[in-house]
Order: sequence, then structure tokens, then C-alpha cells
Amino acid sequence: MAGVLFGIGVGPGDPEMLTLKAVKAIKEADVICLPKAEKDKCRAYQIALPAVPEIRYKKTISHDFEMTSDPERLEIMHKEFYEKYKQLLLDGYNLAFLTIGDPTIYSTFGYIMKLAKKDGIEVEIINGITSFTGAAASAGILLSESKENIHIISGQGNLEEELKLSGTKIIMKSGRNISAIKEKLIPLEEADKITVYAVVDCGMETEEIYNGAVMIPENSKYMMTIIIKEK
Repeated sequence: MAGVLFGIGVGPGDPEMLTLKAVKAIKEADVICLPKAEKDKCRAYQIALPAVPEIRYKKTISHDFEMTSDPERLEIMHKEFYEKYKQLLLDGYNLAFLTIGDPTIYSTFGYIMKLAKKDGIEVEIINGITSFTGAAASAGILLSESKENIHIISGQGNLEEELKLSGTKIIMKSGRNISAIKEKLIPLEEADKITVYAVVDCGMETEEIYNGAVMIPENSKYMMTIIIKEK
């Protein structure tokens, strides 16, 4: 009987934000899968380690993912990673794939899950606290009230049009495009149409919170979440 592939969200950064279900699944997994070649540099692993110390003694399979938007290159990388542990699953071992935040939102796990399901392997998703709910808590704000809509934006599309959507806008993993994003946000903020919050490294010791688009540094890190509230 084949094993189960668990996609486990470890939350945005604070080990205390792991769910009880995530901790239990990590403890019971036979193998830990990481989207980073070196454990010491894998954020998901470092988040889980204080909450589940025994993880350090488990067999680990890891693979570096280069940051690219090339669909062909992405497909190759995902298949390479999946092939590393496919046989273990078929042999009956349970694998835990750790991912920052939640596995259902912009996660590498999504690609791996599709490959596993094609092979008839059982997949279970264990949700984690998302970066944007964690960021809202850190900033001390509400994401929505009453009938307000919430829009999750990748930051890679037509931002000018996306900013016209009614309600709260959340731009994920926005550090790499911060100059272009700030260029769109600052005029709206100066016109008193929006309020902007940005959180870097949510839940970690290195967490930084910025109130106002103009305050966000140009050299911001990749793991930054921007929350845009309408006035």
C-alpha cells in the first residue's frame, strides 16, 4: 500500500503559530521534504524545528528551486523533485512536504501534489496560517469588515487594473517588484484614497512593519506582504 503525501503549512514565521495538526503530522512522517537544498537555509524547516525538535533526526529529501517564471523550466524542476521521493511513497512511506504559510496559496507543493495524484498517491493538505493574516495581525489591522471584498494579488499581473478592484488588496511575495509597486501605490496614497501596510519576515525575529508605501525600502526582501486598504 502506497504512503501518503502531506502538504504541511508551517505558517509565516513564528514556530508557535504551527497548528497542532501540523506538529502531529510532522512527528509521524517517515520522511521530510524541503524546497531548499540546505536545511539551515530552508525557512520552512527552520520555522518547524523549534516546535518539532525531533525533525532533525528524520530522513530529509530536499531540492533547490531556482526562481523563474519559465513554465518549461518549472515543470522540469518539479518533476526532478518529485522523482526523488516517488518510490518512497510507492513503497508505503509517509512524506511531509513543508511549506511556508499555507500549501493552497502560491505554494510549490501544488505542483508536486498534481504529480502525485496522477500516480494515484493519496494527498492530504494541512493548512497553515497565511502570511497575509499573520501580517494583518502584526500590523494591528483588520483585513475586511462588513461587506468588504478581499483580493489576493500575485504582484506579477496588471497592477494598475487590479488596484481598481473594490475592497482590500493583498500583494504576496512582493519584494522583487517593489519599485514598480510603489510607483503605483504612492500617488493613490497621496490622494488619500488608500492606506498601505507592508510586513517583511512576518512572525520572525527579523520582522519589519511599514506604514505607508513611501516608507517601504527599495531593497525589500522577497518575503514581503503588502496590504492595501481603501479609505
